[in-house]
Amino acid sequence: MLNHPIILPLIVTLIILGALIMGLSILNTQKILKLFNNKSDRLSWQIMFSLMIFFLGGYILCIYLITSRLIEWIPMLTGMVFFFGALFVLFSVTIYYQTLQHLLLIQDQYRIAKEDAESALFKLQETQQSQMQLIQRETMLALGKMVAGVAHEINNPVSFIHGNLKYLYQYTDDLLNLLATYAAAYPNPDVKIVEALANSDLTFIQKDLPNLLNSMQVGTSRISDIVESLSNFSRLNEANYKKADIHQGIDSTLVILQHRLYGDDSNNKPISVIREYGKVPLIFCNPRFLNQVFLNVINNAIDALIKKTVIFSQTIDEKPTIWISTFHTQDNQITILIADNGCGMSEEICQSIFQPFFTTKTVGEGTGLGLSISHQIIVEQHGGSITCTSIANQGTQIDIRLPIKQVENSN
Repeated sequence: MLNHPIILPLIVTLIILGALIMGLSILNTQKILKLFNNKSDRLSWQIMFSLMIFFLGGYILCIYLITSRLIEWIPMLTGMVFFFGALFVLFSVTIYYQTLQHLLLIQDQYRIAKEDAESALFKLQETQQSQMQLIQRETMLALGKMVAGVAHEINNPVSFIHGNLKYLYQYTDDLLNLLATYAAAYPNPDVKIVEALANSDLTFIQKDLPNLLNSMQVGTSRISDIVESLSNFSRLNEANYKKADIHQGIDSTLVILQHRLYGDDSNNKPISVIREYGKVPLIFCNPRFLNQVFLNVINNAIDALIKKTVIFSQTIDEKPTIWISTFHTQDNQITILIADNGCGMSEEICQSIFQPFFTTKTVGEGTGLGLSISHQIIVEQHGGSITCTSIANQGTQIDIRLPIKQVENSN
């Protein structure tokens, strides 16, 4: 049968192809052997490599026997090939099992290590968050004390000046009336008096002095308003939790941030604040902590408006605006909406802004804790909710909801 003109070439072709495949397997096994440093793991693959060399020799011998017409040796060669083929399969399955077992073990170790790392990272983040929140609270407390002290020190002299302005009004008016009386009684004054009147520009003084006193009164009134806002913002002399007016806290915060609303350089446009306050009752809360929330949220709105002004200063002609509205909902809550037409953000960023240490600002500009602490104050300390909706390049809205009735909290 082997002398058949088709069978013999076919067998030789198959054997040659088998030899080529075995040669490629030998080359790949050499690459695998280089990956092992452990002698025990390398030994199994070394045995497989030797078996492959044997098979390759068997293929070559088989081709030689057929081409030399030594057909009687082929049955013995075939038996040897079957025997060593069985050994090869055994070693292949064994190595595959050991490799799979080793990979599963490594996978399990990796999973445990990953879980341990995630747990350690979570604990570290919790610790860092607690420490940063403690630092933030201590900073706000220290700031509150400083603000209260400064407000007290400013309030005394300003009150003295403001209180004496009415007497200055009266004295000035009396002096001007006295001069007018002298001028009427003595229409032809002495030469020295005429020269003194010419040098002092009495007419201008009579006209400008009341305006000067009015501006001084406006200035002292403004300082008094700022001092009162600083005192309301710090609220150090009040109980931690009490019934408070939310609108007063928002107004005090806006006074504190007024220097940013006016624009701190020529590149920033003045920011308009539109307040739409509804009729809302007093709520039981910690006013100082809520003021911190208002400060963080409004500060972020100002940052977004400034950023948009810088980026689109040449292409967008709209007035930077912050809208603040409050209303009493039917589910016995009050809602505070703080919206802006700033640069906005993507949905992905919007969903992450309340996470600790998350910030889109550059290093040194933000800690990523402002909104995280705000979330804790609203949700954990006041039993409310705070959410964010935003559209890139259009604006952002922060929705704060607070229950009106609460169980007293002494924290």
